[in-house]
Amino acid sequence: MSEGARDETDALARCVGAIVDVLIDESRPDLPPCDRRTVVDYVRATLAAMPDHFRLGFRLLALAFDITALPAHGHRFSRLAPAERRAHLEAWRGSRLGFRRSMIAFYTTFACYGLYSLPRAQDRAPVAKIAA
Repeated sequence: MSEGARDETDALARCVGAIVDVLIDESRPDLPPCDRRTVVDYVRATLAAMPDHFRLGFRLLALAFDITALPAHGHRFSRLAPAERRAHLEAWRGSRLGFRRSMIAFYTTFACYGLYSLPRAQDRAPVAKIAA
């Protein structure tokens, strides 16, 4: 893998992880880090399993989402503090542009699916991977 492709993949992974983290905080802020990681991995695996034409579009949207935080906050979305991340995500969620709202709805749907696929009982063993 070339260095440029690796940087894009790392930036995408950081951005998707940050988006999912904000979405988890909306409903389960006390979720342990190991379970958060499982949900993030599930959403990333969902993206990876998409057909090429969808995957490319969602990659570009995620990178655009990450970069569009620069003018308002001075940093990429993945580098923002939690409150600034929430504000940026809410701006896209309430945008007049349909593709912005749709992108947030996509991540919300799959983050919620991953989140509520985790076992809730305390006596169960932790889950390493969520089966789709």
